[in-house]
Amino acid sequence: MSGVKIVTDSTADIPPALLRELEIEVVPLYVNFGGETYRAGVDLTNEQFYKLLSEGNGPPTTTAPPTIVFEQTYRRLAQSCDAIVSIHISSHLSTAHKAAAQARERLSVSLARIDVIDSHSASMGLGLTVIAAARMAKAGAPVDEIVREVHHRVQHTHSVFFVDTIEYLDRSGRISMANNAVSSMSRIKPLLLIDEGHIVPYERTRTRAKAIDGLFTFVEDFPNVSEVAVMYSTSPEDVEKLLDKLMLIFPRDQVLVTEYGPAVGTHLGPGAMGVAAYEG
Repeated sequence: MSGVKIVTDSTADIPPALLRELEIEVVPLYVNFGGETYRAGVDLTNEQFYKLLSEGNGPPTTTAPPTIVFEQTYRRLAQSCDAIVSIHISSHLSTAHKAAAQARERLSVSLARIDVIDSHSASMGLGLTVIAAARMAKAGAPVDEIVREVHHRVQHTHSVFFVDTIEYLDRSGRISMANNAVSSMSRIKPLLLIDEGHIVPYERTRTRAKAIDGLFTFVEDFPNVSEVAVMYSTSPEDVEKLLDKLMLIFPRDQVLVTEYGPAVGTHLGPGAMGVAAYEG
């Protein structure tokens, strides 16, 4: 028995092929939709989710996994590893991190070492950190080294995005601003930043094209970027426009493109797009 296992939740939006390759354990959030409850990414694929959304089956909501699910996950993984590093969505955006921390408290330290870390981010702002940790674990890095790297990346991974309509974020209460500011944003395409785990206004842009330019400028403004991810919900054609711009500053074949899954898509809605950048 040896090695380190990496755990995250389904808000990380890591492509399934990468999850399998790097043996990342994902604890799914629950999506409540039209009277049904689904495990994001397990009972409900991205495609099914956006189809339900387009059919207008009532506004979806999300629920964090209960503590017992994390506890069961840690117990199972501890049978085949020495340590677990569990990295999660910002504790300001979901109670998933709190549930994971409570599960760790319930388990005996003799079972395995368990580190639970708040990414202060979501989607690929979380995902890039999880992927890096999993690569290190697969290469046999010691747990202390992995935990140090994760904390470093939490400080140096940045994420910005825009939504087609503010209604999903407004309804979920995930945006840190007064209601009058939200209503004034309904007529524009604001860029929103994840700052210290909170979603805050970053830049006012009038059109979708300007918002895409804003995503590019956000990445361009870092003096040294070593990893870039592009996220979208339902507009792959706009991803191409952004990739064409990013090519000027970052190798196109190294940009990780991924869809917002149901756990994040519930709060962003269709037409959302974002970037995450790690300054190495």
